[in-house]
Amino acid sequence: MKRTGGRAARLAAAAMALGCVLGGAAGTAAGETKRVAVIVGGNVGNGDRPALRFAETDAGKLAAVLGELGGFAPADVFLLQGRTLDDLRATLDTVAGRVADWRRRPGARVVLLFYFSGHSDGQALELGRERYEFGELRRWLAGAGADVRLAIIDTCKSGALLAIKGGTRAPPFEIRLASDPDSAGEVLLTSSAADENALESREIRGSFFSHHLVSGLRGAADSSGDGQVTLSEAYRYAFARTVSATAATLAGTQHPAFDFRLSGQGELVLTQIARPSAIIEVRGEFERALVTLARKDQVIAELTSGSAGRIAVGPGDYTVYGWRRGRAYVARLEVGAGESRVLDERAFAAASSFEARAKGGEPEAVVAAAPAPPAPVPSEHQLLVGGGVTSGVAAGAGVLETLRLSLRGPGRQPWSLALDVASGRGPGFRETRASIAGGLGLARESGSGRAYAGVDGGAGLVIQSPDERPQLWSATLAAGFVAGASVRVSPGLSLGLEAKAPLTLVRRDSRLAAVFLPAAWAGVVVDL
Repeated sequence: MKRTGGRAARLAAAAMALGCVLGGAAGTAAGETKRVAVIVGGNVGNGDRPALRFAETDAGKLAAVLGELGGFAPADVFLLQGRTLDDLRATLDTVAGRVADWRRRPGARVVLLFYFSGHSDGQALELGRERYEFGELRRWLAGAGADVRLAIIDTCKSGALLAIKGGTRAPPFEIRLASDPDSAGEVLLTSSAADENALESREIRGSFFSHHLVSGLRGAADSSGDGQVTLSEAYRYAFARTVSATAATLAGTQHPAFDFRLSGQGELVLTQIARPSAIIEVRGEFERALVTLARKDQVIAELTSGSAGRIAVGPGDYTVYGWRRGRAYVARLEVGAGESRVLDERAFAAASSFEARAKGGEPEAVVAAAPAPPAPVPSEHQLLVGGGVTSGVAAGAGVLETLRLSLRGPGRQPWSLALDVASGRGPGFRETRASIAGGLGLARESGSGRAYAGVDGGAGLVIQSPDERPQLWSATLAAGFVAGASVRVSPGLSLGLEAKAPLTLVRRDSRLAAVFLPAAWAGVVVDL
């Protein structure tokens, strides 16, 4: 926390200065101001770091708020989620061409916003195994032709971008602004310093910096109460909340950083709260409140003590989680188009702790204890390929070696389909068994782990091959409990365990018998 005070003041001044430049551009009376955004999110990076969970979601949230409240035309917001480096370069070429066309119009002004959330090694943005060097990004921004260029980079070690040759840190409190309304500028905002990790949290379903930036743009940063969120308001809010939220993590406090070269006057209004179709306002002595879109189980924004108490949202069903004096509360509501809903303490009913994952793949750090929204929903199909042991049908068969292919669906109540093959030798015979089963269960994800429990049933065949007699066989029917768990070790790959306890009907000694045939497997789990 020792760097917070001076840096916060300089960041506020820098954000205000950028607002002046952009405001001058937006306020040009003689021509049109066009806004274009390239929004990039990538969960998977280069190397062995674990995949992120929320970088692509963060990108979608920012694109949504720019379109809903920021005056960006839908066709001028380019959203890339989980795409390749070729896709990014093609999009950047398209945007540069569009900017050039706009600049040919008399008096036209262009504001360009670039955002990236994902992995970085401090030298490049990572899109899967491909790298987009910081220097190349700086050169593209400089040559794009826009009057005002704003880049927001939410990655680990993103502050290293500011050290690339050509970037200049302005002296604190010495920001000179010209009165020319046609002035231009470039600003880089980064979520962390050059030697820091950027953190994401399962509680807020996103990175701390992007989460608080989007919350601010939806109205939490409207400190003036005029229904408009300026760049200076949004950045001051995101900076202060990011420092505060990450101060309690074992990974260490995260300090956003900045670089600017600009001139001009005025204020840039990034979003207008008067634009939206619905408003949610939270009143009462709550330290914080999370607003979640029920349909997607997605955190939309957060309100904290000291912030504006209202946010702009689209119409829909929402769940609001509030915290007051260490206790958690929940309220559910529906807001329609043009409606404003006020939640006071009477609207809440009484309702564990979350982890933060470093964007650079560092060990997870526990955030100060906070009551939780519903558990994350498993989002991928998973295929287990494993080996293990099972009991034999014949009394003397003992333990059989078994192979298992098990496919499980996504969601909290996934289906399952499994194929098992087992074989083993008893005194004077060999027993071989094969079965297929399907079922339903309950699943939960927690950090890098996933657990499952349910029931399944199916049919199969057992063959016993005596050394000196003809083969014996029987069809089987089985049903019982099954459970499993997996732990992610790399993007798309986990180590898993499964166990099963079925009651099996089989013909034994010319009679129908019910036998208990427990089994267990360990293996590799692949996300599909």
